[in-house]
Amino acid sequence: MDIVNFFEKVEGTWFSQRTTHFPLGQPSQTGQTTLHITRLMPDDARVIALCQPSAIAPTDVVFAIHIQQEPQASVYGPKKTQPQRQTVLLGTKATNAGITGQFFSQTEQEPISTGQYTLEDEVLTLTIQTDELQSEERLWFMNPNLRMRTSVLERADGLQMASFCSEVRRLAPAKP
Repeated sequence: MDIVNFFEKVEGTWFSQRTTHFPLGQPSQTGQTTLHITRLMPDDARVIALCQPSAIAPTDVVFAIHIQQEPQASVYGPKKTQPQRQTVLLGTKATNAGITGQFFSQTEQEPISTGQYTLEDEVLTLTIQTDELQSEERLWFMNPNLRMRTSVLERADGLQMASFCSEVRRLAPAKP
């Protein structure tokens, strides 16, 4: 499987169940989210808008997706209304025999994040490393309609967090 095939499999509507763990005896948190993931074409205005500040040619984009996240109230925690989040994620042509490349993402008003992706043994790893944080997220499919996602985050201020998500496809993308 190559990176383009991986992101073709990601498209659709997913139900995500997440558990987040913090160190030092802080309680774990759980949450549920519906994810609407659609592929974007290189000429899409959202892709072009993300490419321009990063000096990327849209023709160098090999995958681009739009993720709309609809959080639901936590089953175990206090009831909070969380806003929807929208993220655009794109990746450039891979190097190292098609295994590693650069990705860019932006969530609404947040600054653009830049990192490296690696697709090895059908597991996608997204890594971001800055002076403020280090993040690693891994995604893989158990079958076409069940995927797993883990992430580990460590900020410069010492905050550490690990999470695990199981995601079930609710609706596959429409066939052209």
